[in-house]
Amino acid sequence: MYFRLDQLGKNILRDFFVLVGAAETEVEVPAGDAQRIDVWHVPDPDLLRAHPEIEPGLLRSMAAEAGMVEVFSGAPGAAELHGCMRKRYQWHHTLELRMERELELPSAWLVCAGRPDGVLRDFGFVRDAAGPEGLYVGPAPGWRIHAVVIAELPRVRSTVLLRLLGSPRVRRAALRDLAALPDDAWERRVALPWLVRLSFEVPGQLLLGLPSEERDFIMETREWYEQFTARREAALREAVSKESEAALKESEAALKEAQRQAEEAKEAEKRALLHGEQRGQLQMTARMCELRLGRPLSEAETAALAERLDRLRETRVGEVVLSFSAEALAAWLSEPNAT
Repeated sequence: MYFRLDQLGKNILRDFFVLVGAAETEVEVPAGDAQRIDVWHVPDPDLLRAHPEIEPGLLRSMAAEAGMVEVFSGAPGAAELHGCMRKRYQWHHTLELRMERELELPSAWLVCAGRPDGVLRDFGFVRDAAGPEGLYVGPAPGWRIHAVVIAELPRVRSTVLLRLLGSPRVRRAALRDLAALPDDAWERRVALPWLVRLSFEVPGQLLLGLPSEERDFIMETREWYEQFTARREAALREAVSKESEAALKESEAALKEAQRQAEEAKEAEKRALLHGEQRGQLQMTARMCELRLGRPLSEAETAALAERLDRLRETRVGEVVLSFSAEALAAWLSEPNAT
């Protein structure tokens, strides 16, 4: 559950930051151990000016300067905070080496679905008087770190994308607020593709087995998308009945576009179903490997296993897992060109 919702948050935030600059997800931080920043963004002043529809608010403040965003489905603790800071300092060092000059320390934003009471208390975070409820700032400006507690954000338009990343209750309210926005709202353009993907990537036969909060959110998202599509098609049909012959041709073209988008959505659902099956296959095979090895797989081993399933197919990988010893299996996973 949390993997899907974390990916939803990263993708929505990435697509927002792309509107006003450059942004990436899963940015690898060179270090001894693999580290990844959830979202890294660099603003483009021209793009910021080109999007006046993005009203002043928390998201625009986040986009105003280069920074990293870490998304948490719950309330991070001290270990998670230290991990974020380690990634930031290592990434800052890497950027300075690339640019061959000193750079300002990037800002860090912790976007938390739960309230991290221990972190806020023990690390001296205080309410940011310049921002909305739910925004906390580090004990001194030089730390350049903020914590966003999604559950405390005001229920206003400028926070709707962030509130989609909150707890089930907050998320459902944000979905209703998003549905109430005009059809051409920029927030819809950013969030709709990822919400549709989330709602259709789970096969129908597996939906009943999900936790109730995730199942309810997916079902509500599907219902909203179907209503949105129906309203748009109804509006097009009404326009056809009222317009002149020239306008009629334009409306027919728009209706075809809506149908094309519906077909693309169906294709996206098919791709999502295949993706879900592949991920289920990977999870099952990884569990078999862990039982054989007697330990959890590392991140590199999981990536290698996914590559083998794609390249060698399930039958060959299954033969290896079932017939190899634990030592041979570990060696097979570590060999890039293993067959």
